[in-house]
Amino acid sequence: MLQQLSIRNYTIIRELSADFGEGFSVITGETGAGKSVLLEALSFVLGERADSSVLKDKSKKCVVEALFFIKEYGLAPFFTENDLDYDDTCLIRREISPQGKSRTFINDTPVSLRTLQQLTAHLADIHYQHGNLLLQDKHFQLQLVDQAAHLQASHQEYMETYRQYLQLQKKQKELQEQHALQDADYLRFLHEELQAAHLEAGEQQHLEQELQMLSHAAEIKQQLFAAYQTISGEETDLLSLLKEVGNHVQHAGRYQNELSELNQRVDSVIIELEDIAVELNRAQEKVEYTPDRISAMQERLDTLYNLQRKHHVQDEAGLLHKADEIAQTLQKADEAREMESQIQKELKEVEKILRQKAEQLHKQRAEALPAICQKLIWQLQHMQMPHARISIDLKEVPFNEGGCDDAEILFSANAGMALQPLSKIASGGEMSRVMLAVKTLISEKNVLPTIIFDEIDSGVSGEVTMRMAEVMRSLSRYSQVIAISHQAQIASRADKHYLVYKETVDGETFSHIKLLNREENLLEIAKMISDGKASDASIRMAERLING
Repeated sequence: MLQQLSIRNYTIIRELSADFGEGFSVITGETGAGKSVLLEALSFVLGERADSSVLKDKSKKCVVEALFFIKEYGLAPFFTENDLDYDDTCLIRREISPQGKSRTFINDTPVSLRTLQQLTAHLADIHYQHGNLLLQDKHFQLQLVDQAAHLQASHQEYMETYRQYLQLQKKQKELQEQHALQDADYLRFLHEELQAAHLEAGEQQHLEQELQMLSHAAEIKQQLFAAYQTISGEETDLLSLLKEVGNHVQHAGRYQNELSELNQRVDSVIIELEDIAVELNRAQEKVEYTPDRISAMQERLDTLYNLQRKHHVQDEAGLLHKADEIAQTLQKADEAREMESQIQKELKEVEKILRQKAEQLHKQRAEALPAICQKLIWQLQHMQMPHARISIDLKEVPFNEGGCDDAEILFSANAGMALQPLSKIASGGEMSRVMLAVKTLISEKNVLPTIIFDEIDSGVSGEVTMRMAEVMRSLSRYSQVIAISHQAQIASRADKHYLVYKETVDGETFSHIKLLNREENLLEIAKMISDGKASDASIRMAERLING
């Protein structure tokens, strides 16, 4: 339960501290005194977001602290899991710096906002002034059934299977989208086309060189033959001339020994030139102009060039790499199809289990509905709605987070009036009483340390308000109840009465809170009865309400 709330530098609150206790507490005050600001600060320390706009003094940080007694609520495992110090009391602190930076602490250990929200979900529930709108939310209505019937464990078990089901669906969709982006038939055609080309590294360069030669075969043959004729032809006959040179050197060598080496060199040149002549003759004889071969090579090169343009590569090495890429893609596609087939099987199995769990959850809900409706009706009758009737209709829907059920509260406040959806026929005051009945039912089944009502009595008055006060007082046997109210009947039934008021000092207005003693409580209730001015009559009426 909430033991203490401290607020510093939050909008019109400069510094404020209040101690709370067990039972039923009420907070009252004039309009604009700061009750809503107090609730906003409490919401902030419980996990709601805020920014530097809430700072009263823009040069200082805002600090809001809430001390909870948590000994009896089994929260030690949460603290262990989140590496937090555990004690019977838990101090939550939130700060906002002038720069707008927010910090969150649990027992002086910095934590994330998500961790805080996970903890405070087990500590307090705030019913805001317009929270009755939740009753029009079918998701909330289904949650009501599960909480009132104590089916959270069954629903959690269903949710584990449902999350598995969603993951499989997501994976299946990803694989299907992957198939859609990759046309396997076209990829297979491309791969077969590349395979049929029998690609070889270096082939293109070799073909281009050979084609270059064959395309100029006549010229090559002519030039080689001319070179051959120059060496050994009748007109020039370089060999004969060199042999003649050799003879001259040989004869001269008979008289000069040093010329023998020169003679050998001339002989070597003659031998080399004879060999060159033979090679030239052989080379020119091998050169042939073959149109069929040229045509075949040109066709092969055209095939390679077309494939390169098609696949945006520069040579046959790029085509070979592309063929490997396509082969790998096709292999992955085949594996994906196998995986998709496996996932389809798993989906069917999980869906079967999911349906079984959803049907079991539906059965448990249906069995619990009569008792839930009866208890709600009893509470409403106690709050001056003698002819109230409530029914909760379960409709089958596709799988979702709630199972296969959609819940709708049907309501009738008057005798002879047919049951209709609550959102269509209930007035504001009726909505408030239905919500209070719902909160009471849930709290009896799932004890929450602290429940805070923000003007849940809005739209009702008189005897109805007194009955609502009695319900809240009864609810405080299970949970600490704090009600922000403007109704004297509510305040009169509270164990503790806190007053929020404003004070102006040196031209600045500040909001404060104080716990009223017996005399102050009586006087404040009397003021609430008589529009702000206590009279003898209103004081006597206040006494009757308190002693009620």
